[in-house]
Amino acid sequence: MKALKLNKEVELLIGSIGGIQSLYMSIYVFFGKKRNIPNILLALFFFFITLRIVKSLFWIYFDNLPDWFLNLGFIAHLACGPALYLFFTHYLFQKKWLKIQLPHFLPVVALVLVMFRINEANFWFRGGYTLLLYHQLIYTFLSFIVLCRAYKKCRALNYEISNTEWIWLLILILGTSLIQVSYFSNYVLGLTSYTTGPVIYAFFIYFLSIYSVLNKNILGYVAGGTIKYKNIKLNDDEFNYYKNHLLHLMETEKPYLNPSFTLSQLSKQISLPTYLSSHLINKGFDKNFSEFVNAYRITEAKSKLISESHSHLKIAEIAYECGFNTLSSFNSSFKKTTGLTPSQFKNNHS
Repeated sequence: MKALKLNKEVELLIGSIGGIQSLYMSIYVFFGKKRNIPNILLALFFFFITLRIVKSLFWIYFDNLPDWFLNLGFIAHLACGPALYLFFTHYLFQKKWLKIQLPHFLPVVALVLVMFRINEANFWFRGGYTLLLYHQLIYTFLSFIVLCRAYKKCRALNYEISNTEWIWLLILILGTSLIQVSYFSNYVLGLTSYTTGPVIYAFFIYFLSIYSVLNKNILGYVAGGTIKYKNIKLNDDEFNYYKNHLLHLMETEKPYLNPSFTLSQLSKQISLPTYLSSHLINKGFDKNFSEFVNAYRITEAKSKLISESHSHLKIAEIAYECGFNTLSSFNSSFKKTTGLTPSQFKNNHS
């Protein structure tokens, strides 16, 4: 087993500080502004990984530890992956807790029931620990997939999750990945020291904590589960009022003719927060912002393509006049909407 080139006392100090900070994060998140499902899952993730780090440090520096204590550390490690995966799922997709999600923790429950019967010799070193490490890599990968899917969905629907919040979540998944890979690399591949995990975690948890302090509102969102787009507060009358206001704006002022027209600009014009404007378009027109604006641009283009007063213009010029930045995006959107290319549409109506 390879060793880090650090003094043992230094390793113990760094790992211990990381464990203490992780426990603090667990308590802070659990007793945050709102105790909801994502809040509880994130607090459990920090708590489980704290137990895992403590077990690692004790195993290295203390002899004759009881089997149940070592098993507790391994079991906590086993629970980290599902806790993180379910946190991302509930936090980013606003999922309700379902009983069908309980099987994620069945392996944890099973090991708890036999934790006083198993030990390193008869279970963990006979394939149990290897399965645990692969199990964690799979859940870490699934968590990363959930984050990517959420980012793609939120960008498409123009949901307002701040860049600060995305960075915080990315730090969380990357830090977790490094920890899981370090344990895997140590036991399965034999490339790193066993203390690499606790040392990496110490740096990761402090970096995450410092980032949270520098961005004071971030833990308020994460711990409270108060992503901006979740706070949709428009009654039916308000919704219909703003929907009509939006239609009037688009039809009379034609802001979509501006190629750089954004959701933020639209929100200012109808006096709504960006996340509510996104919700209004998504629910009221079954489109995201880009689709909504392009529909108006295509309608404008269709009118100009068959207008005698614009017959002297090239198709590219019409595309730019209607608010498209490139001819390729215009052609793609036009065919998707009408089933015809601009040239075919123009010829059919000439």
